[in-house]
Amino acid sequence: MKKSFSEHARSFLRSFTPYQIIYLVSVFTLTAVFVIFFPDLMLDDTSSTFVVVCSVVAVLANPVCELLISKQSRLNFLVDIFFIEVPEFVICVALGWYSIAIITLVFWIPIDIVSYLKWKHNPDEEHEEMTVVKRLKPWQDILVVLAIAAFTLIVGTLIQYIPGAADSYLDAISAACGMANGILLLCRYTEQWYAWFATLVMYTILYTVSGSYIMLITVAAMFVNTCYGFTKWVIYTKKHPEAIVKN
Repeated sequence: MKKSFSEHARSFLRSFTPYQIIYLVSVFTLTAVFVIFFPDLMLDDTSSTFVVVCSVVAVLANPVCELLISKQSRLNFLVDIFFIEVPEFVICVALGWYSIAIITLVFWIPIDIVSYLKWKHNPDEEHEEMTVVKRLKPWQDILVVLAIAAFTLIVGTLIQYIPGAADSYLDAISAACGMANGILLLCRYTEQWYAWFATLVMYTILYTVSGSYIMLITVAAMFVNTCYGFTKWVIYTKKHPEAIVKN
Protein backbone atom coordinates (compact mmCIF):
# COMPACT_ATOMS: atom_id res chain seq x y z
CA MET A 1 0.00 0.00 0.00
CA LYS A 2 1.34 3.39 -1.02
CA LYS A 3 2.14 5.80 1.81
CA SER A 4 0.34 9.13 2.07
CA PHE A 5 2.22 12.44 2.10
CA SER A 6 1.73 12.80 5.87
CA GLU A 7 3.11 9.30 6.44
CA HIS A 8 6.15 10.09 4.30
CA ALA A 9 6.65 13.34 6.23
CA ARG A 10 6.47 11.63 9.63
CA SER A 11 8.83 8.88 8.49
CA PHE A 12 11.31 11.46 7.18
CA LEU A 13 11.26 13.52 10.39
CA ARG A 14 11.74 10.40 12.52
CA SER A 15 14.82 9.54 10.45
CA PHE A 16 16.81 12.44 11.93
CA THR A 17 19.42 11.22 14.42
CA PRO A 18 20.48 13.11 17.58
CA TYR A 19 23.71 14.15 15.81
CA GLN A 20 21.78 15.61 12.89
CA ILE A 21 19.43 17.56 15.15
CA ILE A 22 22.28 18.92 17.29
CA TYR A 23 24.19 19.83 14.13
CA LEU A 24 21.35 21.93 12.72
CA VAL A 25 20.51 23.61 16.03
CA SER A 26 24.18 24.51 16.59
CA VAL A 27 24.61 26.03 13.12
CA PHE A 28 21.40 28.04 13.35
CA THR A 29 22.26 29.32 16.83
CA LEU A 30 25.79 30.34 15.85
CA THR A 31 24.52 32.09 12.74
CA ALA A 32 21.90 34.01 14.74
CA VAL A 33 24.60 35.20 17.16
CA PHE A 34 26.75 36.54 14.32
CA VAL A 35 23.85 38.20 12.54
CA ILE A 36 22.63 39.96 15.69
CA PHE A 37 25.91 40.91 17.37
CA PHE A 38 28.42 41.08 14.48
CA PRO A 39 26.51 42.33 11.42
CA ASP A 40 29.60 44.06 9.98
CA LEU A 41 31.18 40.64 9.41
CA MET A 42 28.50 39.76 6.89
CA LEU A 43 30.25 41.28 3.86
CA ASP A 44 32.72 44.01 3.01
CA ASP A 45 29.75 46.05 1.77
CA THR A 46 26.88 45.87 4.24
CA SER A 47 25.07 48.79 2.63
CA SER A 48 23.08 46.37 0.47
CA THR A 49 20.40 44.89 2.70
CA PHE A 50 19.32 42.50 -0.04
CA VAL A 51 22.82 41.02 -0.36
CA VAL A 52 23.08 40.67 3.42
CA VAL A 53 19.73 38.85 3.56
CA CYS A 54 20.89 36.54 0.75
CA SER A 55 24.04 35.78 2.76
CA VAL A 56 22.02 34.82 5.83
CA VAL A 57 19.67 32.60 3.80
CA ALA A 58 22.63 30.83 2.15
CA VAL A 59 24.37 30.38 5.50
CA LEU A 60 21.31 28.70 6.99
CA ALA A 61 20.39 26.60 3.95
CA ASN A 62 23.82 25.21 3.06
CA PRO A 63 24.17 22.98 6.15
CA VAL A 64 20.57 21.82 5.75
CA CYS A 65 21.20 20.89 2.13
CA GLU A 66 24.42 19.05 2.91
CA LEU A 67 22.78 17.18 5.78
CA LEU A 68 20.02 16.05 3.42
CA ILE A 69 22.68 14.81 0.99
CA SER A 70 24.34 12.81 3.76
CA LYS A 71 20.90 11.29 4.42
CA GLN A 72 20.70 10.39 0.69
CA SER A 73 17.52 12.46 0.41
CA ARG A 74 16.47 13.99 -2.92
CA LEU A 75 14.90 16.91 -1.03
CA ASN A 76 18.37 18.45 -0.90
CA PHE A 77 17.97 19.56 -4.52
CA LEU A 78 14.84 21.58 -3.79
CA VAL A 79 16.51 23.31 -0.85
CA ASP A 80 19.54 23.97 -3.05
CA ILE A 81 17.58 25.68 -5.81
CA PHE A 82 15.38 28.00 -3.77
CA PHE A 83 17.52 28.77 -0.73
CA ILE A 84 21.11 28.47 -1.94
CA GLU A 85 21.56 28.94 -5.70
CA VAL A 86 19.37 32.02 -6.06
CA PRO A 87 20.86 33.84 -3.02
CA GLU A 88 24.44 32.86 -3.95
CA PHE A 89 23.94 34.13 -7.49
CA VAL A 90 23.21 37.55 -6.04
CA ILE A 91 26.22 37.34 -3.70
CA CYS A 92 28.63 36.27 -6.46
CA VAL A 93 27.55 39.08 -8.76
CA ALA A 94 28.01 41.58 -5.93
CA LEU A 95 31.51 40.28 -5.15
CA GLY A 96 32.65 39.97 -8.76
CA TRP A 97 32.84 36.16 -8.83
CA TYR A 98 31.40 36.04 -12.33
CA SER A 99 32.25 32.47 -13.33
CA ILE A 100 30.48 31.09 -10.24
CA ALA A 101 27.51 33.39 -10.88
CA ILE A 102 27.17 32.28 -14.50
CA ILE A 103 27.62 28.60 -13.69
CA THR A 104 25.00 28.89 -10.95
CA LEU A 105 22.49 30.17 -13.49
CA VAL A 106 23.22 27.87 -16.44
CA PHE A 107 24.52 24.77 -14.65
CA TRP A 108 23.49 24.38 -11.01
CA ILE A 109 19.79 25.18 -11.24
CA PRO A 110 19.19 22.93 -14.28
CA ILE A 111 21.29 20.08 -12.86
CA ASP A 112 19.45 20.28 -9.53
CA ILE A 113 16.15 19.77 -11.35
CA VAL A 114 17.50 16.81 -13.34
CA SER A 115 19.17 15.35 -10.24
CA TYR A 116 15.94 15.50 -8.25
CA LEU A 117 14.11 13.54 -10.95
CA LYS A 118 16.93 11.00 -11.34
CA TRP A 119 17.24 10.40 -7.59
CA LYS A 120 13.48 9.99 -7.39
CA HIS A 121 13.71 6.99 -9.75
CA ASN A 122 16.48 5.26 -7.74
CA PRO A 123 15.02 4.75 -4.24
CA ASP A 124 16.51 2.38 -1.69
CA GLU A 125 14.44 -0.80 -1.42
CA GLU A 126 14.31 -0.70 2.37
CA HIS A 127 13.94 3.04 2.90
CA GLU A 128 11.98 4.94 0.24
CA GLU A 129 13.20 8.29 1.57
CA MET A 130 16.79 7.29 0.71
CA THR A 131 18.43 7.03 -2.72
CA VAL A 132 20.85 4.29 -3.80
CA VAL A 133 24.45 5.58 -4.09
CA LYS A 134 27.55 3.99 -5.66
CA ARG A 135 31.33 4.28 -6.27
CA LEU A 136 33.67 5.20 -9.13
CA LYS A 137 36.65 3.18 -10.34
CA PRO A 138 40.20 4.60 -9.76
CA TRP A 139 40.74 5.50 -13.42
CA GLN A 140 37.49 7.46 -13.39
CA ASP A 141 38.75 9.44 -10.39
CA ILE A 142 41.84 10.41 -12.41
CA LEU A 143 39.68 11.66 -15.30
CA VAL A 144 37.71 13.85 -12.90
CA VAL A 145 40.91 15.43 -11.52
CA LEU A 146 42.26 16.11 -15.04
CA ALA A 147 38.95 17.70 -16.09
CA ILE A 148 39.00 20.00 -13.05
CA ALA A 149 42.58 21.08 -13.80
CA ALA A 150 41.82 21.80 -17.48
CA PHE A 151 38.69 23.80 -16.64
CA THR A 152 40.56 25.86 -14.06
CA LEU A 153 43.38 26.74 -16.45
CA ILE A 154 41.13 27.70 -19.37
CA VAL A 155 38.34 29.51 -17.51
CA GLY A 156 40.70 31.19 -15.05
CA THR A 157 42.67 32.68 -17.94
CA LEU A 158 39.53 33.91 -19.69
CA ILE A 159 38.08 35.50 -16.54
CA GLN A 160 41.12 37.76 -16.27
CA TYR A 161 39.81 39.67 -19.28
CA ILE A 162 36.46 40.46 -17.61
CA PRO A 163 36.43 43.99 -16.11
CA GLY A 164 36.01 43.90 -12.35
CA ALA A 165 36.70 40.17 -12.04
CA ALA A 166 38.43 39.17 -8.80
CA ASP A 167 40.65 36.17 -7.94
CA SER A 168 40.15 34.58 -11.36
CA TYR A 169 41.92 31.25 -10.79
CA LEU A 170 40.48 30.74 -7.31
CA ASP A 171 37.10 31.61 -8.79
CA ALA A 172 37.62 29.12 -11.62
CA ILE A 173 38.83 26.19 -9.52
CA SER A 174 35.98 26.73 -7.05
CA ALA A 175 33.55 26.59 -9.95
CA ALA A 176 35.30 23.51 -11.41
CA CYS A 177 35.19 21.57 -8.14
CA GLY A 178 31.60 22.62 -7.65
CA MET A 179 30.62 21.41 -11.12
CA ALA A 180 32.41 18.09 -10.56
CA ASN A 181 30.51 17.74 -7.31
CA GLY A 182 27.23 18.49 -9.09
CA ILE A 183 27.79 15.93 -11.86
CA LEU A 184 28.97 13.22 -9.46
CA LEU A 185 26.01 13.98 -7.18
CA LEU A 186 23.65 13.74 -10.15
CA CYS A 187 25.04 10.27 -10.88
CA ARG A 188 24.94 9.34 -7.16
CA TYR A 189 28.68 8.70 -6.81
CA THR A 190 30.25 8.70 -3.34
CA GLU A 191 33.29 10.52 -4.75
CA GLN A 192 31.20 13.68 -4.93
CA TRP A 193 32.26 14.20 -1.32
CA TYR A 194 35.92 14.59 -2.44
CA ALA A 195 34.91 17.30 -4.90
CA TRP A 196 32.78 18.98 -2.25
CA PHE A 197 35.64 18.94 0.25
CA ALA A 198 37.87 20.66 -2.33
CA THR A 199 35.09 23.17 -3.02
CA LEU A 200 34.90 24.05 0.67
CA VAL A 201 38.65 24.66 0.77
CA MET A 202 38.35 27.06 -2.16
CA TYR A 203 35.35 28.82 -0.64
CA THR A 204 37.28 29.25 2.61
CA ILE A 205 39.99 31.11 0.71
CA LEU A 206 37.52 33.19 -1.31
CA TYR A 207 35.41 34.21 1.68
CA THR A 208 38.50 35.09 3.71
CA VAL A 209 39.95 37.22 0.92
CA SER A 210 36.63 39.03 0.37
CA GLY A 211 36.00 39.59 4.09
CA SER A 212 32.76 37.56 4.06
CA TYR A 213 33.60 36.06 7.42
CA ILE A 214 30.10 34.98 8.37
CA MET A 215 30.15 32.61 5.39
CA LEU A 216 33.00 30.79 7.12
CA ILE A 217 30.46 29.62 9.71
CA THR A 218 28.63 27.52 7.19
CA VAL A 219 31.92 26.34 5.64
CA ALA A 220 33.20 25.12 9.02
CA ALA A 221 29.90 23.39 9.74
CA MET A 222 29.91 21.74 6.34
CA PHE A 223 33.48 20.49 6.82
CA VAL A 224 32.19 18.56 9.83
CA ASN A 225 29.19 17.20 7.98
CA THR A 226 31.25 16.35 4.90
CA CYS A 227 33.27 13.91 6.99
CA TYR A 228 30.02 12.50 8.41
CA GLY A 229 28.32 12.24 5.01
CA PHE A 230 31.32 10.65 3.31
CA THR A 231 31.61 8.03 6.05
CA LYS A 232 27.88 7.31 5.86
CA TRP A 233 27.94 6.85 2.07
CA VAL A 234 31.04 4.61 2.19
CA ILE A 235 29.38 2.38 4.79
CA TYR A 236 26.24 2.23 2.64
CA THR A 237 28.15 1.17 -0.51
CA LYS A 238 30.03 -1.51 1.44
CA LYS A 239 26.74 -2.90 2.74
CA HIS A 240 25.27 -2.75 -0.77
CA PRO A 241 27.94 -4.21 -3.11
CA GLU A 242 25.52 -4.01 -6.02
CA ALA A 243 25.99 -0.23 -5.85
CA ILE A 244 29.65 -0.50 -6.97
CA VAL A 245 30.21 0.53 -10.59
CA LYS A 246 30.65 -2.50 -12.83
CA ASN A 247 31.75 -0.71 -16.04
